[in-house]
Amino acid sequence: MPFLYKMAYDGTLFYGFTGHPSSVEPVLRRVFGEVLGRGSRTDPGVSAVANVVMVPRRLPIGYVNSKLPRGVWAWAVAEVPEGFNPRRARLRRYLYVAPHWGEDLDAMREAAELLAGTHDYASFIQRRGEEGSTVTTVYEIKVEVRRDLVYIYYTGRGFRNKMLRKLTWAILAAGRGVLRRRDIEELLARPRPGAVPSAPAEGLVLLDIDYGVEFQVDKAALRSAYTYFLAKYRHTAAHAAALKAAGEALAGWDK
Repeated sequence: MPFLYKMAYDGTLFYGFTGHPSSVEPVLRRVFGEVLGRGSRTDPGVSAVANVVMVPRRLPIGYVNSKLPRGVWAWAVAEVPEGFNPRRARLRRYLYVAPHWGEDLDAMREAAELLAGTHDYASFIQRRGEEGSTVTTVYEIKVEVRRDLVYIYYTGRGFRNKMLRKLTWAILAAGRGVLRRRDIEELLARPRPGAVPSAPAEGLVLLDIDYGVEFQVDKAALRSAYTYFLAKYRHTAAHAAALKAAGEALAGWDK
């Protein structure tokens, strides 16, 4: 019987989840020997709390993590039946975090409401060969502003290549007055591939993939992963504060 492992990783350390020698999947193959499937092919720079990998055998999570490099952890495992397809999830949840440069929250929420639902998202997808239909459903897009950051939450069964980063760009552009309501309606009604750029990958995090499967969680591995992310956040926040202080000091001379 195959097994699913929930994987957390710092996407800034890897060149995506798969398809490159420096991606996450090759290091997993060195541990498990074979990877039968994955929940999401995250882009270079995109991090994950709970991506999923399917492998043919069960290994102790402590052993798996002892063989993995810094910045990637297995933290839960579940047995699934033969023929299980990890691409067929009940739900996927992502978060995008961007700097808040004064974008209008009401305009961003209006754009999010327009972009959610069932649409042809060809304007918001980077085609990669024959990917199939560009019609899909986004269940919910929620936008919040907390201090100097914009949080955009996405919920759906599945998302196409670069789709979330392009939707994010459009929502932020609406908040800046670059895109108006009729522009977004036009992009959905008359899709134009390549019409929308992508927001930077580093702001995107895969939060969860729901299969309705009960996982056994390794608390020690979970603590190791979240301690790493919180410690990195504190270092990054301190660096950001130093950059802000430098900018404010320079601005003080412009008087």
